[in-house]
Amino acid sequence: MQNKIYPCLWFDGQAKAAADFYCSVFGDGKITADTPMVVNFELGGQKFMGLNGGPQFKPNPSISFYVVCQSEAEIDAAWAQLSSGGMVMMPLGKYAWSQKYGWLQDQFGVSWQLDWGKMEDVGQKFSPLIMFANAQHGNAEAAINLYSSLFPESSLVGVARFEEGEPTPGLIKHAQFKLHNQVFMVMDAPGTHAFNFNEGVSLVVDCQGQEEVDHYWNGFTAKGEESRCAWLKDQFGVSWQIVPRELMQLLSDPDPEVAQYAMNALLQMKKIDISKLTMEPTKTVLTVQTTVNVPVAKAWQYWTEPAHIMNWNNASDDWHTPKASNDLRTGGRFVYTMAAKDGSFSFDFSGTYTEVTEHQRIAYTLDDDRKVAIIFEAVGDTTKVTESFEAEDMNSLELQQGGWQAILDNFKRYTEG
Repeated sequence: MQNKIYPCLWFDGQAKAAADFYCSVFGDGKITADTPMVVNFELGGQKFMGLNGGPQFKPNPSISFYVVCQSEAEIDAAWAQLSSGGMVMMPLGKYAWSQKYGWLQDQFGVSWQLDWGKMEDVGQKFSPLIMFANAQHGNAEAAINLYSSLFPESSLVGVARFEEGEPTPGLIKHAQFKLHNQVFMVMDAPGTHAFNFNEGVSLVVDCQGQEEVDHYWNGFTAKGEESRCAWLKDQFGVSWQIVPRELMQLLSDPDPEVAQYAMNALLQMKKIDISKLTMEPTKTVLTVQTTVNVPVAKAWQYWTEPAHIMNWNNASDDWHTPKASNDLRTGGRFVYTMAAKDGSFSFDFSGTYTEVTEHQRIAYTLDDDRKVAIIFEAVGDTTKVTESFEAEDMNSLELQQGGWQAILDNFKRYTEG
C-alpha cells in the first residue's frame, strides 16, 4: 500500500532490536533501511520508522497500533510474544465488541491493541489509534475534522459514541476514518491517565515537493507549535514530521559530502526548505592577465569609458563593439554590443556592478549570474590587469580563457598605442 503517512517510533538505541522483534512477531515483515540513527521496516506492507533519538522521549499508550489478527492462533501467538517483558493494559479475552481482544505495552514501550477479526472490516492490518486523554479529552472529533481538511482522499468510516449512562455521553468512544486512503482511529478517553502525547510516537508525512511541505506545515502549525528539523506539534499536541522525499534522498546520497551538507542544512531549519538542502554547484573560475605599459589612471580610463571600450572590446579582427554604455558605480549597469563585422551575428555583453573602487578594483555580475572581478595594480608607470571570471557551460574552458585573454591583449595594444 502507499505509505503517505507512517509512524515513527522513538527509541534509545534499540531501533534495530525493536524492528527485528516486530518482524518476527508479525511474520510478514522486513527491514528496508538500517543506519545508526534510523531503521525503517515494513509490517504487512506498511512502513514504520524506528528512530534512535536517545533517552529524551519514550512511546506511550496515547498512540497505539490496532492490529487485525485473522485467526485465534495468530492473536494468541502475537500476544504471547508482545506481552513478554511488557505490561498488559486490557487482558486478552472476549469483550462486547470483539470475540477476542487485548491491549498491551511491549518491552520497548510501544502499545498494541490486538483484535481477532476480519481484514475487510478495517482495510489494513495496522492502524494508528490516537487517544485523546486528560487535557485533550473531548478533542477526537475536532482532530478528525482538522486532519481530514488537510489530507486528500479522506473520509469518515464510522463513529461509536458514548451513550447516556456512560462516561462523557456524546463524545467519541471509537471512530475510524481515512487520510489519503489510510486508516486511522481515534477515541476520547475519560478519566485520568498517566500519559500524554509526546514525540515517542510521531506521524511522518512523506511530501513531494515544497508545495506539499508548505501545505501540511502551515495547516498543522496554524494553531500548533513549530519544532526543529521538520518536527511540529498540532493543536492537540500530536507530533508530526513533515518530510520532503528530496531530503531522504539527499541524506542517503552515496556522496558523503552531499549527505553531510543536507544534514547540516536540516539542523538549521524548522520547516524544510528544499532549495537550501543542496550545495550550490561550484563554478570554475578562470583568470587572464596582462601588464599594460601605461600608468594606472590611463588604464582605468581606457577600460571604463565607452568611447575607448568600442575600440578594444573584441577578440578578433572580424568582430567589433559598435555600441557601449557604462554606468560606472555600484549598482550601475553596462551594456556592450558585440557583433560580427559581416552583420551575421551580435549579442549584448551586459551586467551590474557590485563594486567599483577607482584605479583598484571592479566587480560585476553578468546577466547570466556569473561573477567577474578585475584588479588594477600600479607597478611604477605600468599597470598589471588581472581579470577573473566564472566559466559558462556552453564552451570549453580553453576556448573561454583564450577568448577573454585575446580581448585583454587587444586592450593592451590599444591602450599602449
